[in-house]
Parts: sequence; structure tokens; C-alpha cells
Amino acid sequence: MAAAAAAAALVAGPVAPASAAGVPESFTVDGSGFGHGVGMAQYGAYQMAREGRTQGQILGHYYQGAQNTVATTPRDIDVQVYGPDPYGFSGYGDTGATRIDVKGGSWLLQAQGRAVARGSGPLDVSVSRGDLVVRAEGRTHRYDRMWLVWSGSPYYRQDAAPAVAHVRGAHGAYRWGRLQLSASAGVPNVVNRIPLNGAYLYGLAEMPASWGAHGGRAALEAQAVVARSFALLRSGDWKARCRCHVVDDVRDQHFTGYDNEVSSYARYWADAVRATNASLTRARVLTWSGRPVEAHYFSSSGGRTAHSEDVWSSEVPYERSVADPYSKRAPGNDYRSWGRLLTQESAQRLFGLPAVASIEVTDRYRSGQAAALVATSPSGETATVRGSADRIRSVVGKHTRAGTLPSSWIARIRAN
Repeated sequence: MAAAAAAAALVAGPVAPASAAGVPESFTVDGSGFGHGVGMAQYGAYQMAREGRTQGQILGHYYQGAQNTVATTPRDIDVQVYGPDPYGFSGYGDTGATRIDVKGGSWLLQAQGRAVARGSGPLDVSVSRGDLVVRAEGRTHRYDRMWLVWSGSPYYRQDAAPAVAHVRGAHGAYRWGRLQLSASAGVPNVVNRIPLNGAYLYGLAEMPASWGAHGGRAALEAQAVVARSFALLRSGDWKARCRCHVVDDVRDQHFTGYDNEVSSYARYWADAVRATNASLTRARVLTWSGRPVEAHYFSSSGGRTAHSEDVWSSEVPYERSVADPYSKRAPGNDYRSWGRLLTQESAQRLFGLPAVASIEVTDRYRSGQAAALVATSPSGETATVRGSADRIRSVVGKHTRAGTLPSSWIARIRAN
């Protein structure tokens, strides 16, 4: 969901050994927080809940000016759980064939409005010459689109023992709704059609449900509202490439389906979702000027959230920088502070200098996130890396030993 605002200034340069006096072998990047910094800090929301704030107060703090209201929603949403990337993001999407196993019961395969196969064994799903091919129970079926339903659901043998569908390569398992099978870009495309205010929200794994057992019920309710708001906005954007509204990972929201409903603390998340539901088509959402908002959220801040335009490219009126002391007070937050190693050789590549003696954060955004880093060589030559908070995080992170940076709340960079 992120788009970098300004490209950081990087210059390729020679790499020299750290042998001269005053040239450290490495640096440590000290920082805090985890994530992009826009919208609600989840650990911050957790601590606010522990301190007695309601979901309305939490959302009012992180999304100032947005309306928290009950609105009409579609009944169903189409979630791609396997298939090609509809967004064009590098490194995402599935390739090749897959297999579907329906465990605990039987299944029915439908095409062109009629049943074409029944069984209980695995279904092998592939694409051949642009056609969807399903091989099951010793027979092969070719259609443009098929629907898979299973026992114990409203679509097939409702009174039978409930079955659960497992799609190889997907992020979860599927007890509810039905699976639409098609071909797209030479890859099987599998979509779970389910109720938005029901199985979709219950299947989201975006915030630890265990927080509900430790004073975090209001944080879970706030998460349910923002997750629903995001899904409601996406429900108006049906994508032909995937025949879906959303995908099941961080490109939209992390959906694990029935796996999330049977986790140890699942009941706390389910209770939070129900508390913000009025019905399958009426529920609490965040809006701005009467429209659902794309309410971003992230793990924890370094003490203050970010203006949206400092991280990405556009100014969003309800995603303004606000104080967030709560993230650093929240129990279990392993990113209150962190350090990442930057070798001398990596620092040279990052700044394009023959040697780096020191690195300073010379400019910051309102949030405290780094906006510019200046490196100085032993001879006094300087080089600057500047960009959006998201770009700083990405560029500096890929040069560290870990290969990533938790956030761009960089406190300092010290020589070792």
C-alpha cells in the first residue's frame, strides 16, 4: 500500500578497507518502533486500552477528524488466496499448480450452474493452454470457472459434519463460504467468497488476539473497525485479474481464514468483531466526508506517528502526526529500542565515499523519523542520503547486516 515519495540520493563509489586511523570497522544504527508510522500504532492502541480508553477514543486519537459510525456494507467480499499478483508488486503472487484438500468431509465441484464432480479426495488445479484444469477422483474437468463447496456449509450437505478446505501455498484454511477457481496469467486463481462482517473479519490475523485477555479488548475493537473500513473501501474495487476485491496478505490485510478462528485466543478477537457489528450488512466503520477511509495501521512508533505525506506521496487529512507515548509503554513490545549493524564497507556503498568516519541524522520529520543522513569521511568530505521516511527505512535497511530496518525512527548512528 506504500508509495515512496522522494528518491534518496545514492551514489555508487569505490569501496576501501577500514584501515586508516579514525575509520571505524562498523556502525550501529540505534532506533525504535516498527513499521511505516502512518495511522494507528497497534502497540499504542493496546496500551491505550490497558489505560482505560475505549475503541472510540483510540480511533479518535490516531485518526483525528474521521467519523466512527455505523454504515451499510456489502454482504460478501472476494478474497484471493492463491494466484497471480493483481497489483504488480515485485516478489508477490503465486506460480504453478496447486492442490486443494477438503478435510473432515466431502466436496462438490460446480461449473456452468451444475454439479460436475463429487468426492472427498484431493483436487489438483492447474492451467493448460490458458484453460483451468481440475483433476479429481480420476477425472479431468476443463472450464473457464468452477466453484468448490464442501459439506457442513450452506452450499452443500448443510447437516453433515463440517469440512475445511486447504489450498497448498495459501496462508490459511477455509471453513466458510466457497472457493471460485479460474485461470489468470497462466496460473490457477483461487478466491474465497465469504461474508465481510463475518468470516472475513474473523479470519484476519492483524493484531494478537491474546491482547484481549490482558486488558486490550478496546484495541481489538479498534482494529476490527479499521480492518472493516479498509475492506469496505476495497469492496468497491473489483479486480478482473484476480476476480477479487482483496488479496490475503500484507498487500491488503493478512487473512488466514479458519486457522485464525481456532487459535488459542480466537474468542477475544471474535468478541471484538461482534461488538462492532450490527448485522451482516451493517457495522461500525471509519469515514471521512461520508466515505470509508483507507485507515492505515502499523506495529509501534518511536514516540509520535507520521504525517502520511512524510512517509508516502499524498497528504491524507485524517492521518496526521500525533503523540504516541503509548507504544513505548506497551508490554511485550520488543521494538521499544533496537540496533542494527552497518559495516564500514556497507556504509561506503551507501554514501558513495571511499571511507566513512561518522554518520549523523541531520534532518527529521515531525514524527521524529529520519529525513536526511550525512556521512563524513576522514578528509572531511560529506555525502547525504535524503528521502521520505519510507525510503530512508528501505535504503538504509538493505545495507545493514540484517538486510532490513524495523523503522525510520533512527535515534543515532554510532561508530563501533
